Amino acid sequence: MKYLYCTWCILLLYNISFGQENTNEVLRPKKTIVKFSVLSHLEGEPVVQVGVERIFKSTFSFQQQLGYVYRSPVSALWGLRSRSEMRSYFSATAERAQGYVAAEVLYKFLQNYGTREFWRADGGYQQRIDFRANRNTIGFMPKIGLTNNIFKSNFAIDFAFGIGVKATYYKSNVPGDASLNFNNEIFSDPTFFNRNLRNNGFEVLPNILLSLQIGFVAN
Repeated sequence: MKYLYCTWCILLLYNISFGQENTNEVLRPKKTIVKFSVLSHLEGEPVVQVGVERIFKSTFSFQQQLGYVYRSPVSALWGLRSRSEMRSYFSATAERAQGYVAAEVLYKFLQNYGTREFWRADGGYQQRIDFRANRNTIGFMPKIGLTNNIFKSNFAIDFAFGIGVKATYYKSNVPGDASLNFNNEIFSDPTFFNRNLRNNGFEVLPNILLSLQIGFVAN
């Protein structure tokens, strides 16, 4: 968490100093942009995700995205996801396109539930259990991105790429001796990148993002 605070402080200092250097230029007015995530539907855990960006100063903005993880042919999960982002633009003027750097905090809750046969007593018998397997993920990511000139257009196109880390905590109601149907080994099978059920414990994984958002300028 201390690295997150340090990164956000650096962004704020960068924004203040850069804004002072451009006081004689035509600065951006305050803007609100509503966005819809396009690529989130193609993730292993598909998400319907919308966001709002608010530009407070010439080079500084805050963006909040909320998403719902829905069931699909490749995912039997449901859940919620939040992406909170502080952003600093490279330029204070309303040019054709704008590059930016950002720091993002991720929170995600996922649940897989259903009824399944589990082996008990080291394979002595099977028991049918109504299971709930939960995941709580927190992550941090620095990002770089590019957006169009939203000050001369009513539409927004936002492309971003980032690499960070995330920690996922697993908890289920499946008894410990029934964990043969789960896998607590890291990187040994498709549980890598949180693809399968896990019983208990946690793991730290890369947090990688390639996003494309489209939307409109609200004001």
